[in-house]
Amino acid sequence: MVRLCLIRLSVMLFCGLVLPGTYAMGEDATVTFYNHGSTWTTGLPGTNHGVFWGCIYDGNVRLNCFREQKVFSQVKNNRFAVYHLAPGVHVFSASYGKHPPKRSQLSLKLEPGNQYYLRAQSESRGVVEIEWEYGRLDMVTCEVAQQETEKGKPLSEKVFSSEGRAVRAAVQAISPCRQ
Repeated sequence: MVRLCLIRLSVMLFCGLVLPGTYAMGEDATVTFYNHGSTWTTGLPGTNHGVFWGCIYDGNVRLNCFREQKVFSQVKNNRFAVYHLAPGVHVFSASYGKHPPKRSQLSLKLEPGNQYYLRAQSESRGVVEIEWEYGRLDMVTCEVAQQETEKGKPLSEKVFSSEGRAVRAAVQAISPCRQ
């Protein structure tokens, strides 16, 4: 029994210290998603910086939605959610539907211990009577995220999926930028 434990420990140490691309257990990347847009231009065809009220996905897994109720009037600007995610390649998207469209996808290789800030905004296309709205994610610097969410608040608990709750960090403010 002791020998088996020593063998397992040796294998774990080898994999953690010698193999390239590995990371220490528990050293996740921190990803902050927030919505920030112009309330005056939201929904107007041809705008690129409206308030996003759809859902955030990691691959096909829905993490959260920015709409707190089923009515549009319950959309609040400058809301955020912070997640601890495993390092590696992730494909994030901002979508108004159940399946994230390819046009809203952002592929990122997350590094252990790093922080990432993704701003969600809406883009509107069409004409006044016939209009399409799309979600968009932009990676921004910590300083930009801090500035845009200066008066931001964490998302309400009810907007997270069960998968999103499992990896969400319960924070009340976006962490300070590292020097």
